[in-house]
Amino acid sequence: MLSVDDLRVTIPTRRGEVYAVRDASFTVAQGEKVAILGESGSGKSMTVTSLIGLQPPNAVVSGRVNLDGVEVDISNRTAVRRHLLSDMSIVFQDSQSSLNPTQRIGEQLEEVLEVRGVSGRRAWERCLEMLKFVGVSEQERRMRNYPHELSGGMRQRVMIAIALLAEPKVLIADEPTTALDTTIQAQVIDLIQRIQAETEMSLIMITHDVALAAEVCDRAVVMYGGYVVEDVPMSMLTGGDRHPYTKALLSAMPTLDAERAVALTSIKGEPPSATTRFAGCPFAERCYEVINDCREGLPAIREIRPRVHARCIRRGEEP
Repeated sequence: MLSVDDLRVTIPTRRGEVYAVRDASFTVAQGEKVAILGESGSGKSMTVTSLIGLQPPNAVVSGRVNLDGVEVDISNRTAVRRHLLSDMSIVFQDSQSSLNPTQRIGEQLEEVLEVRGVSGRRAWERCLEMLKFVGVSEQERRMRNYPHELSGGMRQRVMIAIALLAEPKVLIADEPTTALDTTIQAQVIDLIQRIQAETEMSLIMITHDVALAAEVCDRAVVMYGGYVVEDVPMSMLTGGDRHPYTKALLSAMPTLDAERAVALTSIKGEPPSATTRFAGCPFAERCYEVINDCREGLPAIREIRPRVHARCIRRGEEP
């Protein structure tokens, strides 16, 4: 359904160029659920927002993107709007800032349909149907509410409804539960899973929560320093021969059966600056498995076994 090859997003600033995304490649099959994992600043959100033209105005974007058989020039914003934005929708993490506080919910829902030539009573009824579909009660009243009159969970459902009204082939969920409490998080995730199963659209979920990704998604794309460092089926994520960064993320997860007196594991050092130009592996300075060869050149991402790709010279070595 979606193929992204060599995606790069560079932002010129007074202090030099910011390399937000570097040589990112991944695919999403029809109906597949893919998680993009990594620490804050790893390039997760910029990767997906650049696919629908929401990168900073001065950003330079390059790469090859194919959506459902249509090749798109990612550097051409008109082509992106015509071919990608029309078939991809995004649900942001903060519904409070994503919804217009000066417009009623109904106006913001109807706007999606109006740009597609649907208006009047037909658009109103379609919006009511969509609110019901995403679990919003008293749809007529909610259509006349302003965003601040709804709870956080209800606003997020409205955001999902707005995304679905566009009938996307690919739905992007950018940390959709971060601003919600635990109970509402579970409800929103259940809703996204139900919708994805019923519509068979593809799903890209951006998250730093490995446990959530494992529950929802079929495959994990792990990013670090703007690079994709590993692409692995979710069922194999906890296997022994993982990229050192993936293993570090997994070991930093708290578990229910851990001893209370045992300190949480952390990844040593700091994430790299987005202005850094790497001479070797981007994770070398924080890696427990580093050898001299790791600093000699940027490793290419390669298939180390069927369906598993990693950017590491040591993966796939003989024991």
